[in-house]
Amino acid sequence: MQRVVLGINCSGFHSSACLLGPDGQVRFAIAEERLSRVKQDKSFPRRAIEYCCAAAGLTPAEVTDVFIGWNPVGYLPQSGQTLADAFQNRGKLAQLSLQELAAVQGADARQLVQELLGADGRRTRLHYVDHHRAHMANALLPSGFAEADFFVADGFGETTTGLVGTATRAGDIRELAANRTPHSLGLFYAAFTDFLGFRPNGDEWKIMALAARGDWRVYYERLRPLITVEGLHYELDLRYFEFFLFFTPRYFSPKLEALLGPPLPAGAPPTQREYDIVAAVQRITEEVVFELLRNLRARTGQRRLVLGGGVLMNSVLNGKLWAQTGYEEIFIGATPDDTGISVGSALYGHHFVLHEPAAPLAASRHNFFGREYAEAEIEAELQRRKLRYERPQDLTAAAAALLHEGLVLGWFQGASELGQRALGHRSILADPTRPDMKQRVNASIKYREAFRPFAPAVPAEEQHRFFDLPAGETAYFMEKVYPLRPEAQRRLPAVTHDDGTGRLQTVVAADNPAFHALLRAFGQLSSVPVLLNTSFNLNGMPLVESPADALDCYLQSGLDALVLGPFLLRK
Repeated sequence: MQRVVLGINCSGFHSSACLLGPDGQVRFAIAEERLSRVKQDKSFPRRAIEYCCAAAGLTPAEVTDVFIGWNPVGYLPQSGQTLADAFQNRGKLAQLSLQELAAVQGADARQLVQELLGADGRRTRLHYVDHHRAHMANALLPSGFAEADFFVADGFGETTTGLVGTATRAGDIRELAANRTPHSLGLFYAAFTDFLGFRPNGDEWKIMALAARGDWRVYYERLRPLITVEGLHYELDLRYFEFFLFFTPRYFSPKLEALLGPPLPAGAPPTQREYDIVAAVQRITEEVVFELLRNLRARTGQRRLVLGGGVLMNSVLNGKLWAQTGYEEIFIGATPDDTGISVGSALYGHHFVLHEPAAPLAASRHNFFGREYAEAEIEAELQRRKLRYERPQDLTAAAAALLHEGLVLGWFQGASELGQRALGHRSILADPTRPDMKQRVNASIKYREAFRPFAPAVPAEEQHRFFDLPAGETAYFMEKVYPLRPEAQRRLPAVTHDDGTGRLQTVVAADNPAFHALLRAFGQLSSVPVLLNTSFNLNGMPLVESPADALDCYLQSGLDALVLGPFLLRK
């Protein structure tokens, strides 16, 4: 019997689902928010499961193995539920029996497997994967590396906050260290997100952008002792934090206020004090990660590294890894955050639990895991809404001309990207050479804070012309920040951050032909084959998924034009 493997994430952040093909490669994957249209939807990924199965021509009942990226086995002997509680909700009786049986046996349980048997005889086995092993698999298996060290760091897993180890050529996974909760690098950063008046576990990338305006030296000496490193472990001074106390509303303690002064109220504009604080926090986070990785490399002698977990959404840190750690090859995928747990749990299950044969390892360079919408499907939506549109003979040339004229363009092509970043399939595009373009996009479409930069998309063959980055380095997933060359900073004001850097997207023709062709066509008109690329959504909304979503966003925003498959709309 051929297995049908589904991975899901329902850990409370970035709910998602992923369906593998028979070769063990990702076939379809999507976040629940793209379908529910609720930003950062935390509900069970019912729509995402149905979407992936329908795209594959299956029903959910045909799934043979489901891998869930959170493992309850460690909680089994620690039940707080009583028989009286269970009688109030009889559905909990089976759960209570399982937990009490584990406690009576005193077993150090490692794995829990359940099976659903349908009326038609179909069986679906449910497997639970440790959260950080799912992150590890989502980094290691798409990397193309036969062997590599791995480093995972996020806010929290079941009982730990990360995982460090090495994978050998023989296929063995050696786990060398795991920090226990509450010592968390992700929540260290989240505490200062809270202190600066932003939303912890959601707005960390905003304060990362703020750090470019600060002087890290001002608060460094005060903040550096709050986290220390020993070997492959780190430890927080918990006197300054309260994120582990669920009865308190803040992530930081009064002791941090005594150290730094009062926190910034939510919604208040940051000042130089806040810039300097977060610059020190960014610097310290980088130092801790670099020290841990140097210690890991000294222990294993490995030359390759893969990384995952929400901390690795920090693109500023990522851009410095190669220079600071000594590893020769480094891979960070498109979804190191919890969106990728569905992919990681499915891959972990296929490779390390089921031991199914897999296609040869190949480095992932894209995350276009949604389903494609047929031309007829797109046109039917246009006609249903009675909208005027055209079908240019040379769509790429027409779109490049509009961008060169200064118009802001919605760009909808192919299968949607999985994750938080638009990579040229669900993008808003603009001319980065215009000094006013960042403000225009913000004022009429994105409504974002002025301190947040937009990213430049560049053909792979041109990236060294604009960026000062090491030979062989790439950023296919917009996952790294690098310095822009001085001339590029002058030519590309709309995508140059306050410190002269940019969050690079490396675009390869073989993986993203339509977007690559558009970059080249725009370059022929402007002499700069670079576009401002930001996600196709309004502030507070998920990225668009369907043609209907794209049209809603286009009609409700200040977008000047929309490319929707082969069709072009203009206001």
